[in-house]
Amino acid sequence: MISLAGKVAVVTGAASGIGLALAEMLSAEGMKVVLADVDDLRLDDVTQRFAASGADVATMVCDTSSESAVAALAAFTLDRYGAAHVLCNNAGVTGDGDAWTCPMDEWSRTVAINLFGVVHGIRSFLPIMEAQGEGHIVNTASMAGLLPMPGFAPYNATKHAVVALSEGLYLELKVTGSPVEVSVLCPGWVKTRIMEHEQTVGTSPMSQLMFDIARTSIEHDAMSTAEVAQLVLDAIHRDQFWILTHADFRRLPVERMQRAANEENPTILRELA
Repeated sequence: MISLAGKVAVVTGAASGIGLALAEMLSAEGMKVVLADVDDLRLDDVTQRFAASGADVATMVCDTSSESAVAALAAFTLDRYGAAHVLCNNAGVTGDGDAWTCPMDEWSRTVAINLFGVVHGIRSFLPIMEAQGEGHIVNTASMAGLLPMPGFAPYNATKHAVVALSEGLYLELKVTGSPVEVSVLCPGWVKTRIMEHEQTVGTSPMSQLMFDIARTSIEHDAMSTAEVAQLVLDAIHRDQFWILTHADFRRLPVERMQRAANEENPTILRELA
Protein backbone atom coordinates (compact mmCIF):
# COMPACT_ATOMS: atom_id res chain seq x y z
CA MET A 1 0.00 0.00 0.00
CA ILE A 2 1.75 3.10 -1.26
CA SER A 3 -0.79 5.47 0.28
CA LEU A 4 -2.51 4.88 3.63
CA ALA A 5 -4.47 8.13 3.76
CA GLY A 6 -8.18 7.59 4.21
CA LYS A 7 -7.79 3.87 4.88
CA VAL A 8 -8.54 1.94 8.07
CA ALA A 9 -6.18 0.47 10.64
CA VAL A 10 -6.91 -1.71 13.67
CA VAL A 11 -4.41 -1.89 16.52
CA THR A 12 -4.70 -4.19 19.53
CA GLY A 13 -2.89 -3.35 22.73
CA ALA A 14 -3.31 0.24 21.57
CA ALA A 15 -3.58 1.98 24.92
CA SER A 16 0.15 1.99 25.67
CA GLY A 17 3.62 1.09 24.46
CA ILE A 18 4.23 -0.01 20.90
CA GLY A 19 0.50 -0.25 20.20
CA LEU A 20 -0.09 3.38 21.09
CA ALA A 21 2.90 4.48 19.01
CA LEU A 22 1.58 2.48 16.06
CA ALA A 23 -1.85 4.06 16.41
CA GLU A 24 -0.30 7.53 16.53
CA MET A 25 1.91 6.86 13.51
CA LEU A 26 -0.90 5.40 11.41
CA SER A 27 -3.23 8.22 12.37
CA ALA A 28 -0.57 10.73 11.35
CA GLU A 29 -0.57 9.05 7.94
CA GLY A 30 -4.23 10.00 7.59
CA MET A 31 -5.68 6.62 8.50
CA LYS A 32 -8.86 6.02 10.45
CA VAL A 33 -7.78 3.94 13.44
CA VAL A 34 -9.65 1.51 15.66
CA LEU A 35 -7.96 1.31 19.05
CA ALA A 36 -8.51 -1.92 20.98
CA ASP A 37 -7.24 -2.74 24.46
CA VAL A 38 -8.32 -4.66 27.52
CA ASP A 39 -7.46 -1.70 29.79
CA ASP A 40 -10.60 0.42 29.63
CA LEU A 41 -9.29 3.28 31.81
CA ARG A 42 -6.10 3.79 29.83
CA LEU A 43 -8.07 3.40 26.60
CA ASP A 44 -10.38 6.22 27.69
CA ASP A 45 -7.40 8.50 28.32
CA VAL A 46 -5.90 7.69 24.94
CA THR A 47 -9.24 8.27 23.21
CA GLN A 48 -9.48 11.76 24.68
CA ARG A 49 -5.95 12.53 23.50
CA PHE A 50 -6.72 11.46 19.94
CA ALA A 51 -10.04 13.32 19.95
CA ALA A 52 -8.30 16.51 21.05
CA SER A 53 -5.96 16.25 18.08
CA GLY A 54 -8.84 15.84 15.63
CA ALA A 55 -7.86 12.28 14.68
CA ASP A 56 -10.54 9.97 13.30
CA VAL A 57 -10.48 7.09 15.78
CA ALA A 58 -12.87 4.59 17.31
CA THR A 59 -12.20 2.55 20.41
CA MET A 60 -13.33 -0.79 21.77
CA VAL A 61 -12.44 -2.67 24.92
CA CYS A 62 -11.31 -6.06 23.63
CA ASP A 63 -9.77 -9.11 25.27
CA THR A 64 -7.84 -10.59 22.37
CA SER A 65 -7.62 -13.97 24.10
CA SER A 66 -11.34 -14.35 23.32
CA GLU A 67 -12.27 -15.47 19.80
CA SER A 68 -15.73 -13.92 20.09
CA ALA A 69 -14.31 -10.61 21.34
CA VAL A 70 -11.96 -10.29 18.35
CA ALA A 71 -14.76 -11.28 15.97
CA ALA A 72 -16.82 -8.50 17.56
CA LEU A 73 -13.92 -6.12 17.01
CA ALA A 74 -13.93 -6.96 13.30
CA ALA A 75 -17.69 -6.45 13.12
CA PHE A 76 -17.35 -3.14 14.96
CA THR A 77 -14.65 -1.99 12.53
CA LEU A 78 -16.77 -2.81 9.49
CA ASP A 79 -19.83 -1.17 11.01
CA ARG A 80 -17.88 2.00 11.81
CA TYR A 81 -15.62 2.34 8.78
CA GLY A 82 -16.65 -0.30 6.25
CA ALA A 83 -13.15 -1.74 5.77
CA ALA A 84 -9.96 -2.87 7.49
CA HIS A 85 -6.72 -2.31 5.57
CA VAL A 86 -4.04 -2.68 8.26
CA LEU A 87 -4.24 -4.97 11.28
CA CYS A 88 -1.61 -4.76 14.02
CA ASN A 89 -1.89 -7.84 16.24
CA ASN A 90 0.10 -6.21 19.00
CA ALA A 91 -1.47 -7.08 22.37
CA GLY A 92 0.88 -9.14 24.52
CA VAL A 93 2.23 -9.95 27.97
CA THR A 94 5.66 -11.12 29.15
CA GLY A 95 4.32 -14.13 31.02
CA ASP A 96 6.99 -13.65 33.64
CA GLY A 97 7.08 -16.10 36.51
CA ASP A 98 8.44 -19.47 37.57
CA ALA A 99 7.51 -21.41 34.45
CA TRP A 100 8.16 -24.85 35.89
CA THR A 101 6.48 -24.35 39.26
CA CYS A 102 3.79 -21.70 38.67
CA PRO A 103 0.12 -22.62 38.25
CA MET A 104 -0.65 -23.69 34.69
CA ASP A 105 -3.03 -20.73 34.54
CA GLU A 106 0.01 -18.53 33.96
CA TRP A 107 0.97 -20.57 30.89
CA SER A 108 -2.63 -20.55 29.67
CA ARG A 109 -2.89 -16.78 30.05
CA THR A 110 0.32 -16.11 28.12
CA VAL A 111 -0.56 -18.52 25.32
CA ALA A 112 -4.11 -17.15 25.10
CA ILE A 113 -2.96 -13.54 24.71
CA ASN A 114 0.36 -13.78 22.88
CA LEU A 115 -0.49 -16.62 20.51
CA PHE A 116 -4.22 -17.09 20.24
CA GLY A 117 -4.74 -13.33 20.22
CA VAL A 118 -2.78 -13.24 16.95
CA VAL A 119 -4.64 -16.29 15.62
CA HIS A 120 -7.99 -14.69 16.41
CA GLY A 121 -6.96 -11.47 14.70
CA ILE A 122 -5.92 -13.24 11.52
CA ARG A 123 -9.02 -15.41 11.40
CA SER A 124 -11.33 -12.42 11.92
CA PHE A 125 -9.67 -9.89 9.60
CA LEU A 126 -8.00 -11.90 6.82
CA PRO A 127 -11.33 -12.71 5.08
CA ILE A 128 -12.22 -9.02 5.15
CA MET A 129 -8.93 -8.02 3.55
CA GLU A 130 -9.08 -10.70 0.88
CA ALA A 131 -12.64 -9.74 -0.01
CA GLN A 132 -11.72 -6.07 -0.43
CA GLY A 133 -8.58 -6.96 -2.41
CA GLU A 134 -6.08 -5.24 -0.16
CA GLY A 135 -4.62 -5.52 3.31
CA HIS A 136 -1.56 -5.83 5.52
CA ILE A 137 -1.26 -7.80 8.77
CA VAL A 138 1.50 -6.95 11.24
CA ASN A 139 2.08 -9.50 14.01
CA THR A 140 4.13 -8.38 17.01
CA ALA A 141 6.56 -11.11 18.06
CA SER A 142 9.91 -10.32 19.71
CA MET A 143 13.60 -11.02 19.43
CA ALA A 144 12.63 -13.71 21.95
CA GLY A 145 10.87 -15.32 19.00
CA LEU A 146 14.31 -15.81 17.43
CA LEU A 147 16.50 -15.98 20.53
CA PRO A 148 15.00 -17.72 23.59
CA MET A 149 15.87 -16.12 26.92
CA PRO A 150 16.27 -18.16 30.10
CA GLY A 151 13.54 -17.47 32.63
CA PHE A 152 10.88 -16.58 30.06
CA ALA A 153 9.69 -19.96 28.78
CA PRO A 154 6.03 -19.05 28.09
CA TYR A 155 7.07 -15.81 26.38
CA ASN A 156 9.74 -17.57 24.31
CA ALA A 157 7.32 -20.28 23.23
CA THR A 158 4.55 -17.93 22.20
CA LYS A 159 6.82 -15.49 20.38
CA HIS A 160 8.54 -18.31 18.47
CA ALA A 161 5.06 -19.49 17.51
CA VAL A 162 4.07 -16.02 16.27
CA VAL A 163 7.18 -15.87 14.07
CA ALA A 164 6.47 -19.33 12.64
CA LEU A 165 2.79 -18.79 11.95
CA SER A 166 3.50 -15.38 10.43
CA GLU A 167 6.08 -16.78 8.02
CA GLY A 168 3.82 -19.70 7.19
CA LEU A 169 0.92 -17.33 6.54
CA TYR A 170 3.10 -15.13 4.34
CA LEU A 171 4.06 -18.13 2.21
CA GLU A 172 0.48 -19.41 2.02
CA LEU A 173 -0.76 -16.04 0.79
CA LYS A 174 1.97 -15.84 -1.85
CA VAL A 175 1.20 -19.35 -3.10
CA THR A 176 -2.51 -18.59 -3.38
CA GLY A 177 -2.02 -15.18 -4.99
CA SER A 178 -3.67 -13.33 -2.11
CA PRO A 179 -3.55 -9.51 -2.15
CA VAL A 180 -2.81 -9.46 1.60
CA GLU A 181 0.71 -8.82 2.91
CA VAL A 182 2.18 -9.94 6.24
CA SER A 183 4.95 -8.58 8.47
CA VAL A 184 6.37 -9.89 11.72
CA LEU A 185 7.79 -7.41 14.20
CA CYS A 186 10.69 -8.73 16.30
CA PRO A 187 11.77 -5.86 18.55
CA GLY A 188 14.64 -5.92 20.99
CA TRP A 189 14.51 -3.79 24.13
CA VAL A 190 11.87 -1.06 23.75
CA LYS A 191 10.82 1.64 26.20
CA THR A 192 7.42 0.31 27.23
CA ARG A 193 5.64 -0.44 30.49
CA ILE A 194 5.05 -4.11 29.70
CA MET A 195 6.97 -5.25 32.78
CA GLU A 196 4.73 -3.11 35.01
CA HIS A 197 1.58 -4.75 33.68
CA GLU A 198 2.45 -8.24 34.84
CA GLN A 199 0.17 -9.82 37.43
CA THR A 200 2.96 -11.88 39.01
CA VAL A 201 6.73 -11.92 39.09
CA GLY A 202 8.58 -15.17 39.64
CA THR A 203 10.38 -15.69 42.94
CA SER A 204 13.08 -18.07 41.70
CA PRO A 205 16.64 -16.70 41.36
CA MET A 206 16.45 -17.08 37.55
CA SER A 207 13.12 -15.24 37.31
CA GLN A 208 14.35 -12.42 39.51
CA LEU A 209 17.60 -12.13 37.55
CA MET A 210 15.90 -11.99 34.15
CA PHE A 211 13.22 -9.59 35.38
CA ASP A 212 15.91 -7.23 36.67
CA ILE A 213 17.88 -7.51 33.39
CA ALA A 214 14.75 -6.77 31.33
CA ARG A 215 13.70 -3.86 33.50
CA THR A 216 17.19 -2.30 33.50
CA SER A 217 17.57 -2.75 29.74
CA ILE A 218 14.19 -1.17 29.08
CA GLU A 219 15.01 1.78 31.33
CA HIS A 220 18.49 2.51 29.99
CA ASP A 221 19.24 0.87 26.64
CA ALA A 222 15.91 0.64 24.86
CA MET A 223 14.61 2.05 21.59
CA SER A 224 11.65 4.42 21.73
CA THR A 225 8.22 3.19 20.71
CA ALA A 226 8.05 5.93 18.07
CA GLU A 227 11.19 4.55 16.40
CA VAL A 228 9.65 1.07 16.34
CA ALA A 229 6.42 2.43 14.87
CA GLN A 230 8.35 4.18 12.09
CA LEU A 231 10.03 0.89 11.16
CA VAL A 232 6.62 -0.78 11.01
CA LEU A 233 5.25 1.99 8.82
CA ASP A 234 8.22 1.66 6.48
CA ALA A 235 7.65 -2.11 6.27
CA ILE A 236 3.99 -1.63 5.37
CA HIS A 237 4.93 0.73 2.56
CA ARG A 238 7.59 -1.69 1.28
CA ASP A 239 5.62 -4.94 1.73
CA GLN A 240 8.50 -6.08 3.95
CA PHE A 241 8.05 -9.25 6.02
CA TRP A 242 10.86 -9.10 8.61
CA ILE A 243 11.00 -6.11 10.98
CA LEU A 244 14.07 -6.47 13.23
CA THR A 245 14.45 -3.26 15.14
CA HIS A 246 17.98 -3.55 16.50
CA ALA A 247 20.80 -3.87 13.98
CA ASP A 248 23.25 -5.13 16.62
CA PHE A 249 20.95 -8.09 17.40
CA ARG A 250 20.51 -9.28 13.81
CA ARG A 251 23.59 -11.48 13.72
CA LEU A 252 22.50 -13.42 16.84
CA PRO A 253 19.75 -15.55 15.21
CA VAL A 254 22.19 -16.33 12.37
CA GLU A 255 24.78 -17.49 14.89
CA ARG A 256 22.14 -19.56 16.66
CA MET A 257 21.24 -21.38 13.44
CA GLN A 258 24.91 -21.91 12.68
CA ARG A 259 25.35 -23.57 16.08
CA ALA A 260 22.34 -25.76 15.28
CA ALA A 261 23.81 -26.70 11.88
CA ASN A 262 27.09 -27.57 13.63
CA GLU A 263 25.23 -29.51 16.34
CA GLU A 264 26.76 -27.27 18.98
CA ASN A 265 25.05 -26.76 22.33
CA PRO A 266 23.30 -23.43 23.08
CA THR A 267 25.36 -20.64 24.59
CA ILE A 268 24.51 -17.75 26.89
CA LEU A 269 23.90 -14.60 24.86
CA ARG A 270 25.53 -11.96 27.00
CA GLU A 271 24.56 -9.27 24.49
CA LEU A 272 20.97 -9.56 25.72
CA ALA A 273 22.06 -8.83 29.27
